[in-house]
Amino acid sequence: MWKVESDRGFYVGDICYVLEDDVYHGVWGASHYEDGVWRDPKTGYSFAVAGTAYGDGTYYDGEGHEYGVDAGVIGIVPLELVGKQDGLANGRVVMGAGCAGFDAKGGVFDIGFPNGEYIVIDTSEEESDDWDDCDDEMGYDPYLGCYTDDV
Repeated sequence: MWKVESDRGFYVGDICYVLEDDVYHGVWGASHYEDGVWRDPKTGYSFAVAGTAYGDGTYYDGEGHEYGVDAGVIGIVPLELVGKQDGLANGRVVMGAGCAGFDAKGGVFDIGFPNGEYIVIDTSEEESDDWDDCDDEMGYDPYLGCYTDDV
């Protein structure tokens, strides 16, 4: 589990929406955009990031909060490193100073905060098409979107 500290709180979501380019490309990009925890040398604050199971898309936590993803990753960023305030709407902000834990395995993100909140974002569940769960023997036609007996 990776640890990230803040004196104010945390942003959870795709880090491309909130990090300034010098941190996004200069710090994370210098490490070839790999999963891990990275430290901004200017501020001393660190952020953690990991890839989702299926790249870009919209994902939800267990409480139904939405996370838009355009860079194929979800991370945790201390509010001190947030340079793009308008990007906060693409994820979730949790207030509270202290150390947060960030764990990502197999597209499942487990994030615990010093205020006791806990977020789980499961990106491993592939979006299913209507026909994936249908019984072929029943005559389901995925192109028509119905059972052939219904036509």
